[in-house]
Amino acid sequence: MRFRQFEVFHAVMTTGGVSDAAQRLGISQPSVTKTLQLLEAELGYRLFDRIKGRLHPTEEARLLMREAERAQAAMDDLREASLRLRHGSQDHLRIVATPALGHEVLPDAVTTFARQKADIRLTISTRHSGEVLEEIAKPSFGFDLGFVFDAGGRPASIGAMRIGTVPIATVSRPRTFARPGPEVGIDDLVGRTVIGLDDTEPLGKLVADLSRTSGLMINSPIRVQTYRLACALALRDNGVAIVDGMTAASVAQDHVDAEVRLFPPDLSLPVNAVYPLSTGLPLTSREFVEVFEKALASQLARLRRRLRGTARRESKD
Repeated sequence: MRFRQFEVFHAVMTTGGVSDAAQRLGISQPSVTKTLQLLEAELGYRLFDRIKGRLHPTEEARLLMREAERAQAAMDDLREASLRLRHGSQDHLRIVATPALGHEVLPDAVTTFARQKADIRLTISTRHSGEVLEEIAKPSFGFDLGFVFDAGGRPASIGAMRIGTVPIATVSRPRTFARPGPEVGIDDLVGRTVIGLDDTEPLGKLVADLSRTSGLMINSPIRVQTYRLACALALRDNGVAIVDGMTAASVAQDHVDAEVRLFPPDLSLPVNAVYPLSTGLPLTSREFVEVFEKALASQLARLRRRLRGTARRESKD
């Protein structure tokens, strides 16, 4: 695929038609059509079905578009880098994190860092754990820094720094569990519906391992990929969600009726900063890791304060 063919393909996919793509690129409609036909001939498969004069992307086109989006983002980075060089600014930090860390901790860290380093441009994205490691492992146009719960299965080209641990928690409707207090154990889940997590994610693997090693059968008729979705289902009385402490803290803040409990301290998730070994951790990356670590600790402290307050109120009742 030559660059011009990629440009045309990307324009047609994002605008939805030949005429709009031609207008965006400043070329004629016949040129767009011919370029697509040549591209399909080179690839050996159709990218679009022609139905009543309109182009409908094939499944192959949709899959190719995922890579095209990444290539387009890389080109955007290249253009912006050239402009920064012209204006004497080269600092750009690209960060990727799992949704739980990206949605719950990263906003605090970015806010603090942006105030301290106003001249540094930040590009931020969220991916599932395996995808974070894939992005960090890319030899070019990848991310500079990532945050995941467990980097044990990372490729050899990725470095990892443990920056903390987070507890594992349950989120459920009030008075789900009989015993009082802010704690919960695996045996408390016996006979209950547990909203299952994708076992390709670190927490999903851990819960599956606990279920097997404890000999306790945990009923999980619903399986999800994101911890937030698990909590949303739990709060609608679909079962108990087992999530990381960061997600639990955020849900507790947003939903006063959510019941949050913590597993014993020996059940926790490590939090790792990951980075390409080829570049290491430059000063800007190290500074951001330090800010992220403080944001993580602050959120954990807020969670524990809330649980202690809840326990005191329950004891008075």
